[in-house]
Amino acid sequence: MESAHAPASGVSFPLDFSLISFLIVDDQPFSRRLVRSILLGFGSREVYESANGTEGLELARTVQPNIIITDLVMPVSDGLRFISAVKSPEAPTSKIPVVVLSGYLTKTAALAITNSGVAELLVKPVSPKALYDHISRIVLSKNDATAPASFVQNQRRRAELLRKKSSVTLL
Repeated sequence: MESAHAPASGVSFPLDFSLISFLIVDDQPFSRRLVRSILLGFGSREVYESANGTEGLELARTVQPNIIITDLVMPVSDGLRFISAVKSPEAPTSKIPVVVLSGYLTKTAALAITNSGVAELLVKPVSPKALYDHISRIVLSKNDATAPASFVQNQRRRAELLRKKSSVTLL
């Protein structure tokens, strides 16, 4: 199943979410369910959940999701500690893009988060369009050798679609 939302770049392109796996780390069950529902609605087939950073780190190491979506304020291990552990250069999860989804984003926290290697910042409550736009930016911009196959396949599909559009325009 594909989603037909427009990504942040303004170019309408349906990502194939069935190729992309996610890990949601949030202590609030309602927030996890909401994000999970949105991702499943986009067509994702692999969505893992964790209630805190400690469990989330273990799950991230085990399942190696393509994208991690995390809250900041959580018990046991908060979002900043979780991000620091995930993004540690020696961690097997260091290349996984992280999206922060929090209801408590201050300028100081946003700066600390940005400096920690986070790919995107979102404020709760999140709309499906905003989440789609941020995920699109991650998937379509990651062009290095460490990009997951799901990102590369989506990038190839987009390039092919753009080639087809430009050849039709030239006719």
